[in-house]
Amino acid sequence: MRLFRNIRYISLAKIWNLCHLHSFYRKAKHGNFSKKVPPPSFASYEPTNVCNLACEMCPSGKGQLKRPRGTADMDLYRKFITENRKTLTNIMLHFQGEPLMCQQLGEMISLARQNRIHTMFSTNGQLLAQSIDLIRNARPDHIIVSLDGLSDETYTKYRVGGKVQNVFDGLEKLSQLPIKERPYIELQFLVFSHNEHEIPKLQKLKKKYRIDKITLKSAQIYEESQIDFLPENQKYSRYNISNGKIKLKKESKNHCKRLIFGTVVCFDGRIVPCCFDKDADHEFGNISNQSLAEIRNSEKFRNFVKQVFTQRNGIEICNNCTE
Repeated sequence: MRLFRNIRYISLAKIWNLCHLHSFYRKAKHGNFSKKVPPPSFASYEPTNVCNLACEMCPSGKGQLKRPRGTADMDLYRKFITENRKTLTNIMLHFQGEPLMCQQLGEMISLARQNRIHTMFSTNGQLLAQSIDLIRNARPDHIIVSLDGLSDETYTKYRVGGKVQNVFDGLEKLSQLPIKERPYIELQFLVFSHNEHEIPKLQKLKKKYRIDKITLKSAQIYEESQIDFLPENQKYSRYNISNGKIKLKKESKNHCKRLIFGTVVCFDGRIVPCCFDKDADHEFGNISNQSLAEIRNSEKFRNFVKQVFTQRNGIEICNNCTE
């Protein structure tokens, strides 16, 4: 059923562009950067970088973002959709902040769908129940709901300022939507030392709230003082700990699919390489005065691509990435 629902987003132009992206990526892995960089097939567009929680390890929630706070301008968003609708297959309406705090979120979803672009967003779920009319009317294709604890004791250890019941209420409202109006629901569970014992209970939630998928996600930490948050079961950790130091289990390779196949747009139009560049330290340009094609083929972007594909470990934001 969902397969047929998503066919509407496919076109020959998008398939052709994907072929060009694969070709560029393969050649870049072999040191050939001569080709023009194709348009991305997916984008993360930030509705707002303001959040209603103060989650541990989150620079937005903890008020540690260096860039200004704000909300997406609809004219700028409309320009982005219009210019990229022929090649964009998927748009993720999240980056930093809580998307449901953006009053224009419904309009952003509707506009993308009207232009045959698959839509999704990730939410902490605190405003989900009261946003059910927005979801019913705008019809996002996919919603990721973060639930990092099944009691207030475990939930608020990380989701500071939230209430677990608000998330349950939102999931209940979603489960009551008719099948034609209900988006694909993915429950994301960040695994920590304080909640890993709750993992077996998640399957009951899946059935109760008609959840389509449960994703167990490893937590990202930034400093040694946060090691205690990491789960005991190494299966759910992205790090090895040695002498009190953290190191990614997965060795960083000199390539990155997300950089080539996708793009990240800050609420104010700035283009950054990926979701790890939370402060836009590697800004390539701004869609307010350039097209995305111009930005992706600028000397600044192409030089960054070359560095990622030759000396990726020299880029700080790449050193905490699992790709």
